[in-house]
Amino acid sequence: MLSLLFASLLLTSPIHGTHLPDSEIIKSSCATTLYPDICYSTLSTTKNLTTNKDVIQLAINKTKAIIQENFNSIKKLTATAKLTKRGTMALNDCLAMVAGTLEDLDMVIRDLKAYPSKKSLKQHADDLKTLLSTAITNKEACLDGLSYDAACQRLRKSIIRGQDLGGKMCSNVLAMITNMTDTDMANKAESNVRKLKEKKLMMWPEWLSKRDRKLLLFWRKKGPDVIVSKDGKGNYTKVAAAVEAAPVKSNRRYVIKIAAGVYHENVEIPKNKTNLMFIGDSRDNTIITGNRSVGGGYTTFLSATVG
Repeated sequence: MLSLLFASLLLTSPIHGTHLPDSEIIKSSCATTLYPDICYSTLSTTKNLTTNKDVIQLAINKTKAIIQENFNSIKKLTATAKLTKRGTMALNDCLAMVAGTLEDLDMVIRDLKAYPSKKSLKQHADDLKTLLSTAITNKEACLDGLSYDAACQRLRKSIIRGQDLGGKMCSNVLAMITNMTDTDMANKAESNVRKLKEKKLMMWPEWLSKRDRKLLLFWRKKGPDVIVSKDGKGNYTKVAAAVEAAPVKSNRRYVIKIAAGVYHENVEIPKNKTNLMFIGDSRDNTIITGNRSVGGGYTTFLSATVG
């Protein structure tokens, strides 16, 4: 329901530009993590590391390799174990979440290569932290889905070691990225003009891009791509139907306007439906509500109203 950043700033930063011996720069980077022993043992044999960014890139690749092993193990388990209905659902949830984590890590790798040239330091930092936080949440949700009964708990025991290691490695990468980006932002003095502009934009969430702000301001003039309306006056009467008809891997924002009303449905947004934007008639007038629950036989992952 992951990658990072650098350029000329690396050459001037007293932390990232310092050329320390490989073992020292690894120890320095791992010291900022919650699991330094795992961090150091995973990276210690690597040579030719010159900056903290190098260490982070290596840590991401090592993390991705472990999570790919977890995916393969879970997939093998679905084919070889005698599974209950709930166990099958929970393992399939885990496969979807682990696959999502691998995609998020790929995004982190791409964003790290662009850092800090394509976005502001804060935007880079927020995007990277969000992707890695999602990866950690995926691990917890996967294991939670295998906690409901004895059969699921047996499956949980067979994958928990790999899931736990992958989660800790993601946590370590998150800590190193946080340390790097916080240091870079502290070293970068913002001009008074920039500060004034940012204050004027405080009405918007900080994570919302300028492009999306413009979309929210001017979408009425352009009009949404499709309209969902319970009275049949739009393109669809169900939100899920509009999502299903949306383009796959769109490279632009696809705006779905949801008219006032209460929509009794669970909306599942596939990973390949990118760049979707939902606009309602206010949080009080446009309401989406579902009735799935763990008690009703669903896993936590599948019980989400919109996800």
